[in-house]
Amino acid sequence: MGMRSGKALRLAKPATKKAAARKVAAKKVARATPKAAAKAKVVTRTVTVDRNAALRALARRIVDLTVANQDEASLALYAENVESREASNPPMIGIDAIREKLKAWRGMVSDAAFVPRSVTADGKTIVIEWEGRVTLAASGRVAELNEVAVHEVENGKIVRERFYYDPAVLQP
Repeated sequence: MGMRSGKALRLAKPATKKAAARKVAAKKVARATPKAAAKAKVVTRTVTVDRNAALRALARRIVDLTVANQDEASLALYAENVESREASNPPMIGIDAIREKLKAWRGMVSDAAFVPRSVTADGKTIVIEWEGRVTLAASGRVAELNEVAVHEVENGKIVRERFYYDPAVLQP
């Protein structure tokens, strides 16, 4: 909260009726006499709007569901016409494609544990750097799977995502 003396400050919208009354009184005093104007004080409040709050909440939800291996619950995070691209594979389109991708993933691994190394949410994009350890179902081999996931968001839903990792790590 900032305070200035000697000048009546202009407020776009007073925060309260009391603040509005102080503003009107300060203007009247300022018009009355220069000496009275010097004594008038107006207090302004700066309100910070966090434009990324909803995006960060979605990022937390992605992390929570991934760490908990909650595939079915994660489907609610996607737009119906989502586009998903894994490593160098062609894109998959639609929520049913995501459902099939998750089913294939669970068939490929018998165990998967991921920890977010870093999470960034800004504008319309969420970027998560993951450190993972998976057990491949076909061979029982444990592999370190580090990846970067980029999620593009519109209207609170993931509309496009890309996953960057070394696909050779997943070979049995």
